[in-house]
Amino acid sequence: MTEHSGGISHEFAAPAEPALVGRRRLLLPIRQWFGRQTLSMQFLLACGALIFLVAAVSGYLISREVSHNAAVDRAAATALFMQSILEPAGNEIAQSGQLSAERRLRLDKLFAEPQFKDRFPYFELWLPDGSVAYSTSKELIGRRFNPPPGLLRALKGDVAAEYADLTASEHTLRSLSTRYLEIYSPLRRSDTGEVVAVAEIHEDTDTLHWEIFEVRLIGWTVVAGASTLIMLGLLAIVHRGSATIERQRLRLEQRAEEAERVSEEIRVLRDRARLASLRMTDSNERLTRGIGADLHDGPAQLIGFAILQTEPVRVARSRSEREEALEVICGTLGEALKEIRLIARSLLLPDIEHLDLDQVIGRAAKLHEARTGTQVAIKGSGSKLPLPPVIKTCIYRFVQEGLNNAHRHANGRGQAIRCRIDGTVLNLSVRDNGGPSAKSSSSDKPDGSGLGIHGLQQRVESLGGTLKFVHRRDGAELQMTLDLGGGMLDG
Repeated sequence: MTEHSGGISHEFAAPAEPALVGRRRLLLPIRQWFGRQTLSMQFLLACGALIFLVAAVSGYLISREVSHNAAVDRAAATALFMQSILEPAGNEIAQSGQLSAERRLRLDKLFAEPQFKDRFPYFELWLPDGSVAYSTSKELIGRRFNPPPGLLRALKGDVAAEYADLTASEHTLRSLSTRYLEIYSPLRRSDTGEVVAVAEIHEDTDTLHWEIFEVRLIGWTVVAGASTLIMLGLLAIVHRGSATIERQRLRLEQRAEEAERVSEEIRVLRDRARLASLRMTDSNERLTRGIGADLHDGPAQLIGFAILQTEPVRVARSRSEREEALEVICGTLGEALKEIRLIARSLLLPDIEHLDLDQVIGRAAKLHEARTGTQVAIKGSGSKLPLPPVIKTCIYRFVQEGLNNAHRHANGRGQAIRCRIDGTVLNLSVRDNGGPSAKSSSSDKPDGSGLGIHGLQQRVESLGGTLKFVHRRDGAELQMTLDLGGGMLDG
């Protein structure tokens, strides 16, 4: 915007047009929606719009040309037909320069016939000077008008066709309101071929318009059909490529999701393994301290007492006193040896390396029965899977700890072991029927030594499994789930 003040012009920056901003806001969602479509859909929309535009332009041009040709052909046929009828009138004008009353009467009768009047409602016969020698509108006869363009072309020997100009003086004089097709046909002398007059035929355009409509309809149909076939052919090719790309994209997304899921699982397992390792280290430390305490409070005390009893042997004055002191020493050392063997037996496993799954469970159950004098019901898996030693050790310790807790808290009532393999997943449980008394009052885990359950949990989790202690109305159950897949059986 420019402001003039005192001969000085000031320029001000015009603000952004609201219409332009509105169009941008309107086009943005359309572009976003278009970008979310598949490749074949984008091609269909873009190609469809372009082909529709091209088809519309080409169809319009073709139909216009065809319509023009149809009108020209119609004019030529009509002119040829009328020339054969008007040839005597042309010869008469060539001889006398005008039409006789008798010839006019014949023309009146001719154009009054229904087949002529319906098709050619108006007819004029023009002389070269622009005057009307004959007309079905009697008020025009003998009058001179400005020659229309079609008349000038016909005077040069050409057949001309154009729609009536309702503003022309010859039409306003008779109040013509319908745009007929005006066909100008030259009338020639039969001997020299000179144009002596021009016949102007006003033809009803209803039939012509219908014919032109049919021609246009055929032209548009052909263009639309050809365009559709081309678009469908291209769409089939693009759709196949788009489908391939879409399948690959979905596969990549699935693989990415799977990789992310596996990565998350690996992270969780790594964290669990790290935590299990820390707990296992702590458990080993506690186990070591427990073994040290057992050795210190048991065998070490007894051996120390035995050492103290060597002094009475040394200072004994009689054989009987010496024998009595030696007997005390031997008894004390025997008790120490017994306790050392008990500690060693609790740490050592029986020979289970060559046993299968059910045999490992059976060995642990039999040793428990022999030690406690209780009965254990076993429901095996029937599997002969070759398990690695680390898995067998874990299974043995699980059964051992579960039965120990069942004996400790339920007095061995209803001791049962169930083993099942679902695919590559091992499900193992030890249960009892100890009733509500089997439930710990302070935690969800049994309140025995505590070291065994905690150590067992770390052992199971270090192998990727889970340990669960379940309280039931009629007892308790220790459950272990271990996935044997993923190369676990190769260890």
